[in-house]
Amino acid sequence: MEAKWRRATSRISNWHEGTEEPSAFPLCGRGFSAQLRTSWSNDNPGRRFFGCKNHGSLVHHACRYFSWFDPPMTPRARVVMVGLLKKIKTNEVQRRKERLCWVFILALCVVMIWFSKL
Repeated sequence: MEAKWRRATSRISNWHEGTEEPSAFPLCGRGFSAQLRTSWSNDNPGRRFFGCKNHGSLVHHACRYFSWFDPPMTPRARVVMVGLLKKIKTNEVQRRKERLCWVFILALCVVMIWFSKL
């Protein structure tokens, strides 16, 4: 079954140079323009796809429309991307721990100052 397409309307977007912007969006099984989404799975990190606008909604039933927009990544690019994503996650966890430590130190200082004034 061939997908129907709707021309892209002007939208505010932050597309970077060198990436393609779709000139048309396919229509899902319910006749809505599919949304361009990004996969962050280990198999397809950063790969964009079209999906039903109700995908993941608990209220509206999605029609399960799915179509890749970007071509597949090479195996090497996939390994590099997954490695970079893991490093980012590790750094974010470390920063969160450091922030909690500083909040604890600050709270301890406030308590000590408060008790010293008694």
